[in-house]
Amino acid sequence: MRKGVTLVELLIGLAIIGIALSFTVPFWQSGDSKRILVKEQHRLYLFLRQIQGRAENSSEIWFILANRHPITNRWCMTAQIKNDKVCDCLNPTICPKEVYAHFYYPYFAEKTTIISPKMYPSEVARFNGVRNTVDSNCFLLQSGEERTLFSFLM
Repeated sequence: MRKGVTLVELLIGLAIIGIALSFTVPFWQSGDSKRILVKEQHRLYLFLRQIQGRAENSSEIWFILANRHPITNRWCMTAQIKNDKVCDCLNPTICPKEVYAHFYYPYFAEKTTIISPKMYPSEVARFNGVRNTVDSNCFLLQSGEERTLFSFLM
């Protein structure tokens, strides 16, 4: 008797693995609110640290603006140099080039929301590159029933 696996046995094994993965992968990728919030929080934190670094290197004042669409609740953030014209991340095409705008769009836009007392056109935070300070303010990032607080202190 020969040792080994026949082609039929191999195909049956692969079919069983494929069927098992087709049920488990969508469930695993859907994620729960806590995991979604942690991932989004980390991405947003990296964006804000990048802008803080740009403010320090440019010695300019940078605005952080948050915007949320009233109907779809999709949200985004804009970082720009202080200017009379403020950029809207929901309509970035009309943003002037002289403000060097950077936009943050959430990875889990349908599953997260932002809550802040100051929304577009008011700034959520202000990074001062000259004095390396931030105006005090805060906002909440929420996914399902889970929330995390972003707080900017002087």
